[in-house]
Amino acid sequence: MSNFSELLNKHRGYDSFEKKEVEVEERMKGQVQRFYLPPQKDSKVIFLDDDPPIIEEHQLKINGRWTNWFTCRKMLGERCIICDELGDTPYTIGFYTILDLSEYQNKKGETVKNTIKLFAPKFKALQMIKRASQKRGGLTHWVCDIYRSAPDAFNVGDVFEWEEKTDMDAIKQLNPDAEVANYAEILAPKTNEELKKILNMSTEKSMGSGTDELSEEEVDF
Repeated sequence: MSNFSELLNKHRGYDSFEKKEVEVEERMKGQVQRFYLPPQKDSKVIFLDDDPPIIEEHQLKINGRWTNWFTCRKMLGERCIICDELGDTPYTIGFYTILDLSEYQNKKGETVKNTIKLFAPKFKALQMIKRASQKRGGLTHWVCDIYRSAPDAFNVGDVFEWEEKTDMDAIKQLNPDAEVANYAEILAPKTNEELKKILNMSTEKSMGSGTDELSEEEVDF
């Protein structure tokens, strides 16, 4: 108990919290938010690439939040403890990088717009996007107005209006940092040892396919 009291004293006060804030900010650097549309909402986006990487993925609820995605290790031909120990079945999902042109206020009250995000459709939505790509000879630099028609519609939207094709010069004027995400880094599977530490017995099964729905608290609006 005395050792724990000493530990608490070392981590007391706002100076300690400021250090933790820096740690969290450093950890968040390089992460790309996933695009999400609430029901009956729309957003205009620009696709920065096509030919998406396709993976098998798990989405788990940890500490009450669904924003926990893990690439299935069975893609590497290795054992996956999420499959084997939690009994969770991975789902198929693809990834594009988009520029989200919508404007909103984040949790800090700051106005945010023209942000780089991951557009991550699951199997059925991916089929729709694939067809749109084939009709247009690719989706790179296409501007699209996306609408989500109902709560049970795809969380990336289910109505797509392809408006026009732009170019990288115009995109850079909107966001000078616009570039395709580093998928190999973002989607890299965690080791089973890392997964055990993250899960730590606080995980609920995602019922086989994860949930498309996020709470407002889980979206950086």
